[in-house]
This record gives sequence, C-alpha cells and structure tokens, in this order.
Amino acid sequence: MEVKEWSGIAISGRKKLKEEIERVEETVEHLVLECSKYEHERESLMDVIHEQCGENKWNARCAEEDSGMRFLVGLDEKCNMAVVDAMKDFLEHAWNKRQ
Repeated sequence: MEVKEWSGIAISGRKKLKEEIERVEETVEHLVLECSKYEHERESLMDVIHEQCGENKWNARCAEEDSGMRFLVGLDEKCNMAVVDAMKDFLEHAWNKRQ
C-alpha cells in the first residue's frame, strides 16, 4: 500500500507531492522508517524497539525483505505487543501531523 492512498490524499482528491528535491517514493516503509517529516514521532518508536529487542536485532530485521514491517505491525511470529503499541502511537501521531 502506498502512503499516498493511506494518507487521505486520495480521499480528498488532491495530490500532495513531496518537494522536487527529494523525489522519494512514498511507501509505508518510507513513512515509518525514513521520512524526515516524522523524525520526532519516530524517536519514541525506535526507543521502544531498541528497549524491547535491542539495536542489533532490530538492524537485522531491517535487512529483511519487508524491512521489519511485519514485526512492527504484529504479523511476525515473534511479535512484541509493546512494539506494536508503539507503532500504533507512531501512526496516530503521523496521521494527525498529515491532517
């Protein structure tokens, strides 16, 4: 799912483009793991991830095909509910910031 669809932009009928300089594909992975607009919101999520599974294990998950997204949303067999709750908080704050 692309963030453009998820963000409500498609609902409003407006297209929101990132600055020409960035030219980044707005995927969910980009929103959660990379987008500088959500750096502050991401700090809390990363604090919980590092506390719950450690930085090395998280880095290994990031190298997986799904960039660790299955772990973040609770679809991984080694799901950690504290991480899932932190992900929900991140998404809520990111969503509110996009409004």
